[in-house]
Amino acid sequence: MANTFFKFKQFTVHQEHCAMKVCTDACIQGAFTAQYLADNDITAPAILDLGAGTGLLSLMLAQQVDAEITAVELDAGAAHQAIQNFEESPWANRLTLTPAGYTKTGWVGEV
Repeated sequence: MANTFFKFKQFTVHQEHCAMKVCTDACIQGAFTAQYLADNDITAPAILDLGAGTGLLSLMLAQQVDAEITAVELDAGAAHQAIQNFEESPWANRLTLTPAGYTKTGWVGEV
């Protein structure tokens, strides 16, 4: 049986509740984007990750960019998984996940 997590040097991504698992394409995209921002001295006070899934791309950017990162996820299982991954990371203070369907008054719909 395959692992339910993917371990990087500085963080671990748990993925058992996510339909979209960690894959080579996502790792390449996250590494390329983070390195591009760092190499070109591109700074941003905030980053928005739409469709966060496990939170992998947000975590990879948090390693390289000193920005507040907000992620949004529609799927309730993936949203809870991303929250867990963010909380267990060294950058938990800069990572926030907003499940789509959540308002100040509570959950909306199936989320």
